[in-house]
Amino acid sequence: MFYFIPRYDYSPEELREIADFYWLDFLVVPGRKNKFEGKLKKLIIEDISEENLVSLGLQGKRIGIISPSEEIQKFIVERGFPVSIVSDFQDNLDSSFKFYTLDDKFFQRGAKEVAVSLLGKLIVRKYQGRYVVGKIVETEAYFGPKDPASRAYRGKKEYNRGMWLPGGHIFVYMVHANWMFNITTDGEEPEAILIRAVEPLVGIDIMRKNRGGRKTKELCNGPGKWSRAFGIERERNEKKLGDDIFVADSPWKDFVICSSGRIGVREDLDEDMRFFICDSKFVSKASPTKGKK
Repeated sequence: MFYFIPRYDYSPEELREIADFYWLDFLVVPGRKNKFEGKLKKLIIEDISEENLVSLGLQGKRIGIISPSEEIQKFIVERGFPVSIVSDFQDNLDSSFKFYTLDDKFFQRGAKEVAVSLLGKLIVRKYQGRYVVGKIVETEAYFGPKDPASRAYRGKKEYNRGMWLPGGHIFVYMVHANWMFNITTDGEEPEAILIRAVEPLVGIDIMRKNRGGRKTKELCNGPGKWSRAFGIERERNEKKLGDDIFVADSPWKDFVICSSGRIGVREDLDEDMRFFICDSKFVSKASPTKGKK
């Protein structure tokens, strides 16, 4: 993720505050030599791609660039990486960025397959005239009446009927005063994906306000946390993903996926149904894991 910071006259103290506010891994400042500047030059010459970011140790990093040149801006934006424009402690999505929204067919597959495929994708909310965007880093798959941890367990009721909607619908329910945001999958069976954790990318000032000023790392590292940060409530239940809440493709694909049993359930299936990006700092909970490609 890239953060462009047009203003260049920040004091060292202000720069430290910005780096902390956006939880940056690198902050590139003109006229100051650092490890990343050389890598940035190499990226510009060889083309910015997921493969290059991985080879240079930058894949998945949060990178701030003070007063970036037009060349840098053009190369990064044209290659599909989300860019947020920072003005002091407010950030907005670069106006030239284009979302590639996932269609219904993506979700009309089995829950396990969709749960894995959602990792790295963008969850997007239009909120108060601005975009709030996060990268999905943790999911759980839930199935029908025979899944003891599922809301569909023991059949269709008034409170869980949303799980029977075709893939691509929103299913919201409350646990411990927190709204759980799910997306239905399959075309016939009651299945859904709980989005457990999200890496905050754009609209971080909005997320912080909604979460009472929490640090960026703690904004969305749990299902109730990220739904509150995004301003999601019960009124979204049983609505289709669409204009104001949708999932979009992203350039992040080359990462290792880990799995474990689902969190906080009294009885689980024998097979792991929780999936997450192994090296993400934004997952909800560390646990014994199994690595996957």
